[in-house]
Amino acid sequence: MSEIPAGDADDRHDRFDRLRAEQPVFRDEANRTFILTRMADARAWLNDAAQWRDADRAEPGAYVHAFKPPDMNRPGDRNSGMGWMDEPDHSRVRGPIQLAMSRRVQALAPEVRGIVEAQLAELPAEGFDVLADYALPIPIAVMGRLLGVDTAEVARFRSLSEAALSVFDIGADADARRATKTTSDEIDDLLDEVMARRRAAPADDLISDLLAAQTAGKSLSDSEIRVNCMNLLLGGNVTTADLIATGVDLLLRHPAQLARLRASPALIGAAIEEILRFEPPTNGTQRVASGDVEIGGFPVRQGQVAAVMIAAANRDPTVFPDPHSFDIRRRGASHIAFGGGPHLCIGAALARLEARIAIQALLDRFPGLALADPHAPQRWRPNAAFHGLTSVLVRG
Repeated sequence: MSEIPAGDADDRHDRFDRLRAEQPVFRDEANRTFILTRMADARAWLNDAAQWRDADRAEPGAYVHAFKPPDMNRPGDRNSGMGWMDEPDHSRVRGPIQLAMSRRVQALAPEVRGIVEAQLAELPAEGFDVLADYALPIPIAVMGRLLGVDTAEVARFRSLSEAALSVFDIGADADARRATKTTSDEIDDLLDEVMARRRAAPADDLISDLLAAQTAGKSLSDSEIRVNCMNLLLGGNVTTADLIATGVDLLLRHPAQLARLRASPALIGAAIEEILRFEPPTNGTQRVASGDVEIGGFPVRQGQVAAVMIAAANRDPTVFPDPHSFDIRRRGASHIAFGGGPHLCIGAALARLEARIAIQALLDRFPGLALADPHAPQRWRPNAAFHGLTSVLVRG
């Protein structure tokens, strides 16, 4: 079986290959950022807990400032997101959230299967969009169950997520920024209402867990609970939906790999890891130098930013043989699709669980699943932070 061409809509890997070979630690002066494309440099930088995450500590003009706009959160909330926190606050906030998340994710598989089965029942056999009709609703419903937030209006929550995450669209104009702020306020209000109800009457959900931890003496403020739950609600549903849709697209474009998975369903875990390596749903992550350091032999001064290009490191030929081949039987080194070090994505286990169940169930339900137009190239959403397809049209 021959592979279906992916088209030329995403040519970033050609650029990454050149940078990795010629300038693996590249200084982008326009954005005041060092670009890292080698896996060794990426892992060392992400795993170094001494480096800063807070964009406020970056030199003026650094690109990372655009990802932390000053007016997106309520007064007092700006530094409440653990993704921007440094020690000791990062461990203080992440610890109880991670503990509560881990306990809940371990027991969530039956809920995920039920959500997936319900969504499968809505799919027309003649054809559908894997992204809009299948992948998008699943993580929204799962995250709603996890947090204890009513996400029954799937379309509304997807639009809220897209609007709020447009903060990462560097080209957004003032009107778009104001709309994003309005959306952010709406979600804040929703979470405040849920927190107030759970404080009066705890339920079986993550927000109740975090309020209980707060009552038990864990140093979590209301704003820290609200902001981090918002980040889980928004980021978790967008990236996981992209993982599911991209995974299905890749398998359909690589029929030999799809045949292997159909013949050996136990390969689904390995297939998810290869999907994450090959087309990670997050483009990059960065740290701010906490002092003068060297990265791969290149000097970096305190306050300067170095950004790891996740997709580039995940195709480093010194780590992954034949890196531009999609192979679900690949063994050896692991990818960094979820980042690394102290700021490793807190939702990684949940994303893997949802993707395994959703992709396997879709393939089981539709034995003849195929792309509606096998010759149509992939079309990727333009976004500086996230990597996902605009649609995946299929026939059952």
